[in-house]
Amino acid sequence: MLAAEPSVVLLLTLGLVILAFFSLNLLTLTLARLLMPRRAMKIAALADAELPQVLVQLPLFNEGELVERILEATLALDWPRDRLQIQVLDDSIDGSLAMSQRAVAALRREGVQIELLHRVQRTAFKAGALAAGLERSDAPFVAIFDADFLPPPDFLRKTVGALVAQPDMAYVQGRWDHINRDESLLTRVQARLLDSHFCVEQEARWRLGMPVPFNGTCGLWRHAAIADAGGWDGDTLTEDLDLSLRARLRGWRSGYLKDLTVPGMLPVSARAWRVQQFRWTKGFVQCFVKLMPLIWRSDSLPLWQKVMISFQIGQPLAFMVGAACLLLGLPFMTGTAVGGETLSRVALVASVLGFAAPIAFLTMAGTREGARRTAAEVFGALACTSGLLLSNTRGGLEALFGYRTEFVRTPKGRDATRSSRLRWRSGLIELVTGLSLLGFVLLEEPLAVLYLAMLIGGLVGVGAMQVLDGVALPRVAGTRN
Repeated sequence: MLAAEPSVVLLLTLGLVILAFFSLNLLTLTLARLLMPRRAMKIAALADAELPQVLVQLPLFNEGELVERILEATLALDWPRDRLQIQVLDDSIDGSLAMSQRAVAALRREGVQIELLHRVQRTAFKAGALAAGLERSDAPFVAIFDADFLPPPDFLRKTVGALVAQPDMAYVQGRWDHINRDESLLTRVQARLLDSHFCVEQEARWRLGMPVPFNGTCGLWRHAAIADAGGWDGDTLTEDLDLSLRARLRGWRSGYLKDLTVPGMLPVSARAWRVQQFRWTKGFVQCFVKLMPLIWRSDSLPLWQKVMISFQIGQPLAFMVGAACLLLGLPFMTGTAVGGETLSRVALVASVLGFAAPIAFLTMAGTREGARRTAAEVFGALACTSGLLLSNTRGGLEALFGYRTEFVRTPKGRDATRSSRLRWRSGLIELVTGLSLLGFVLLEEPLAVLYLAMLIGGLVGVGAMQVLDGVALPRVAGTRN
């Protein structure tokens, strides 16, 4: 064994400290969700004659037959038709646009206040579509639903009532539910991760009186708040997080209704999920770069909220820090280098927090299905998230270096018509990296496999699922042709 270079020890120690703080942030939110009392939302009971105009925006891009389903759910909203405006913001470049045109034309003949906006140039992507629609309406409240969600009939009654009762509130966010939760272990894992976000993180922030980020869909905005915050901006891939934080910096509050659930579809393929997570990771880091100076210069936020918001939008940086710590730590884990007592203690604390905090965070989302199913979902979520290490690290690095990419929608279902993009090579980098890491550790220090089991299993699992998707989809396409 050799003593490691002091600079390597310092960098590794610093990285482990940063990871420990990220884990501590998750633990803090979990404890806040557990210990803080429930916080009620004031909702005004409005008579029918008092109901205001509401604009419902439906941003679409190559959504296929989902347009008919979301329009049906929108028309089922418990709101007077003469005070409900609907905008189908369809930037599709495939046959989906024709479906939207037919559906909108049919509803217009029935007297529904609905219009279709189609932009040839997708400037600013979803943010640009929402902004273009807002220019054509003066409705004081704006509801937003992605095509794969189905708002319940009482959605507007509850959310509009909340904003009417609290004039300083910019928006109200509903909770996502999952139509296809039980389709596979992958969808169950995704549901667990999202439930942790909505039932633990969002609820904890609401109870603490912190900003509750808008999640891009299933929410109602005050039109004036959007304008006051500077409007929709397409310079990040998470325009929802960007606008909600800019609104908070302007003094607007936000609300969260945990009991207002809106069911939606989860990605069913590993590649689709990876694409979604890459976009979210990159968008969060873009917001981190863009908004951190504004947040820390703000006089409207107390210090503790600045710290927690910083961890909130900087959480994806943990993938990059984790990747760096993995590379720096391999010689120490295999016993070929030693770093001293301080590094050992920091590594122990970071490891304990790194396992305990996410497990507690994920478990807090609910155990209604029993201990065995909960354990499978929790550890499956840890493994699958670890399997995104390479993809999300790339997304974070692209954001830090200012590399721009277009907004790539999350593929819906196992769409064999796009199988040319889902080649079998997708996932090989994770699979090869996981197997190489396993071989390296077995050769150098077999006991280290226990420490890296979650990461290795995640990389191999996520990689293998993508490879299998890429092999299977062309066959599906062949049977349909």
